[in-house]
Amino acid sequence: MLGEVGITAVFKARGELSEVPELKDFGVWEDWAAVIRIMERQPAPEGEAPPLLGFVVRLADLVDRTRAGALRRWAASVAGGLGATESIAAALGPEERDDEDLGAPRRRPAGARTIRGGVPLQNRNFTGRVELLDRLARTLASGSKAAVLPHAVHGMGGVGKTQLVLEYVYRHLDDYNLVWWLPADSASGVLTSLEQLARELGIRPGDNAQQTARLVLDALAAGALKWLLVYDNANDLDSIDEYVPSTGGDVVVTTRNREWAAVGLSIEVDVFQREESVELLRRRTGNGISEEDADRLAERLGDLPLALEQAAAWHLLTQMPVSQYIGLLEQHQKELLSEGKPAGYPMSVVTFVTLALDKLRADAPATAQLLELFAFLGGEGVSVSLLRYGRDADVVQPLRALLGDTIRINRAVRDLNQYGLVKVDNDQRLEVHRLVQSVLHDLLDEQRAAETLRSAQNLLAKANPGDPDEEDDRTALDRQREIGPHLRPAKMITAKRMEARSTVLDHIRYLYNMGDYENSRRLADDAVKEWESDDSHPRLGPDGELTLQAKAHIANAMRALGESAPADELTNDTYARMRRFLGETAKSTLVLGNQIGQAMRIRGEYADSLTFDRESLDRHKEVKDLPEHYILRAQSNLAVAHRMVGDFVEAARLDREIVDRIEARGRSDNSFRALETYINIARDYYGLGAYQAGLAVLEGWRGALMERRSSGHRIVLLSGRTYGITLRKAGRLREAADVLGENLEQTRRRFGENHEYTVAALSSYGNALRQLGDVSGALELIVDASGRYREFFGEHHPLTLITDINEAVARRAQGDNDAALALDLRAYELLAEVLGSDHPYTLCAGTSLATDYALHGEAARARALSTEVLERSRVTSGGPHEARDNAEHPYLLARAVNLAHDMRATGDGDEAAALLRDAVSGLRQTLGATHPEVVDAEQGKRLEGDVEAPPT
Repeated sequence: MLGEVGITAVFKARGELSEVPELKDFGVWEDWAAVIRIMERQPAPEGEAPPLLGFVVRLADLVDRTRAGALRRWAASVAGGLGATESIAAALGPEERDDEDLGAPRRRPAGARTIRGGVPLQNRNFTGRVELLDRLARTLASGSKAAVLPHAVHGMGGVGKTQLVLEYVYRHLDDYNLVWWLPADSASGVLTSLEQLARELGIRPGDNAQQTARLVLDALAAGALKWLLVYDNANDLDSIDEYVPSTGGDVVVTTRNREWAAVGLSIEVDVFQREESVELLRRRTGNGISEEDADRLAERLGDLPLALEQAAAWHLLTQMPVSQYIGLLEQHQKELLSEGKPAGYPMSVVTFVTLALDKLRADAPATAQLLELFAFLGGEGVSVSLLRYGRDADVVQPLRALLGDTIRINRAVRDLNQYGLVKVDNDQRLEVHRLVQSVLHDLLDEQRAAETLRSAQNLLAKANPGDPDEEDDRTALDRQREIGPHLRPAKMITAKRMEARSTVLDHIRYLYNMGDYENSRRLADDAVKEWESDDSHPRLGPDGELTLQAKAHIANAMRALGESAPADELTNDTYARMRRFLGETAKSTLVLGNQIGQAMRIRGEYADSLTFDRESLDRHKEVKDLPEHYILRAQSNLAVAHRMVGDFVEAARLDREIVDRIEARGRSDNSFRALETYINIARDYYGLGAYQAGLAVLEGWRGALMERRSSGHRIVLLSGRTYGITLRKAGRLREAADVLGENLEQTRRRFGENHEYTVAALSSYGNALRQLGDVSGALELIVDASGRYREFFGEHHPLTLITDINEAVARRAQGDNDAALALDLRAYELLAEVLGSDHPYTLCAGTSLATDYALHGEAARARALSTEVLERSRVTSGGPHEARDNAEHPYLLARAVNLAHDMRATGDGDEAAALLRDAVSGLRQTLGATHPEVVDAEQGKRLEGDVEAPPT
């Protein structure tokens, strides 16, 4: 019943229930059952009806005859069941107590009638807007009649504000004794309508229209009528606000002017939701348009109700297929959007924009130029703060002067808002519907269009914060984010000024830095296509600096997306051209050199990468006045190269130096470079066996990294895997498995099944499952990883070979010692050939192979290999290190445990016992007494030395 009578009447009937705190929350009114339960819980004053019954009786006074009767019958029935008939009868009042049946319909006073004037015909095709209608009903019902606040329904032109309010009126006619619709686009229209209302109410006219209006408003405030006044199209607040009543009833204003929100309550109307657009088009055309075509047409028209109505009318008139209509829109948008004025709308889209622009050009030329800028800007909002950069740019006058004057630009924004051409949010971001933008574009003659385009390009170039690698503060990132959607509409790629094209390059790099590798590549591709064939400037053409920089960005994005082979080809060609045409030590050449080193590492050429990156850093340092962040980037790459060859001590020194230099500038909290380097330091500590130190770094800085970059950013994903593998080595196996399992899914979703990062995550998760006892699950993952490495990197690649080691460890855990031996033997021989005998990965393979020999009863071979591996480990592990509190590397100690077992197996029991005792003591000191490997060692087990694939 409550759902049928509507929320307006329900609010009016609350009575004492309006003071119940739970019912003051508008959210509860979405659920009638919840409302009833709250009312039921309220205590009844002694001798009076329960509050819920009193509410129903009051509600019956406010609704039509049929519903009133149903509500009264319900009240009488419940009252009888509660034995509260007398109190209900008292609540009904004397007039109702005379009825034989407490539920009898209420009789309407003789002669009563609804006064209605100016209300347009109802739109029988009204669609959607359910939530907005409910909000309008709730806010009107909750208002006080002692102090009326106008309810402003605002929004840009063409979104259907009037249609929304009109639908509300027709749904709630029975709630009012008087409904009056006033055309409010001018004060004279309001006064004329109020004079008509005076005659309807029998009020003697005053000496003039203003006095008559006051008499009407006073009568409404003092009378007993339930009334609603609608001020339609009230865009000029100052001219009509004195003719808006302040007490006695309900007032709704439709407006394009947000300033009404400061006067009363505000509801913003935006374009349709897509399902509403589809419903409207199909309803208006009698389902003559399929859902798929309706969706396509709505997308093209930006869900603007006015444009949808025009398109539906055109279809009904011509029966033109939607695909053909959309095609015509591309060439004849102005003509098609000028066709016809839909019922309920004052004018077509083109007429609405044309009239507004003509008036602005006559009355406020600078404001008109500001609007015209949007013909070459994107559909995203444009902040006033961004527009202000035009004050220092080469922008047409008088627009440039306006952009330099805070008062004038705010006044211009207000005017555009009042015309309904621009939607302005609370952050002063201006948004123009894309259809309005297109119409604006069509209305500009050739000269004005050229001037406006040049102004937009120069403004965006001036707003460019510069190199994203140098300016990594939030303000610069926000500005880059805001500039991005406007680069293509403003044709920045083909702009005559190189500053505009450099803005494109900076945004390409920004997109890469933020992890949007696809769009970084896409924008760079488009730039290269234009610039390669453009010989208008020395920096353009196939070997121009800008063209080569864009190609470098393409290669960088391709590599991040896992397309390393084509990225290498493009990188090598571009690097050769840069060295030839720009020079060995040109900034662009040096920057691209970082990709050369990374490409080598991805190919498994770790030693060559170290040589190249060392020379690259020297070249960076030789260049005078090179910004420091370029040098730090080259140093970071050198640190990675040191990690890849197993020199974790030097890698940690280089990374620590980077952080020290950044911290000395006081930017460690804001610099992405610093956050990335902290994660690299954690990797250095992992390689050094300082797992607790690595966890401390990760847990201290990883949260800040995730705040600065999205969850799909490659550095964030890599940091998640680093966290998981460090947890595992620290002995927190369950936590590690949870982190690595989630990291695998995130990496797979972002980069796909075959990306290097995903394959590494597969192997890492497999290692964790194996230690937790899920050997079959571990093998499935590790074998999958091994197959993918073989397919994409080859049989002899280090990543393939170290995954073989992990598979061998899992095979042994499963009891398949023969398979483990074959895998380890091959991995050990090939890693020694590819990386050298002293590389940590080769030593891990040797450790694993020695265990295979021991399990196959070849004790002498096991001892010989264990001895060799341990001696090499003592040389290459760097010995005790400050990050481990000067303890030995856990892998060195584990190899000592294994050698002790081999020594005992070959008859050296006493020496073996001493070595085992010292090794276990060292592990206990390094890892802690409860660490799983310490427990295994104490129980007399051999220890495994699995490997985690390194980030390149």
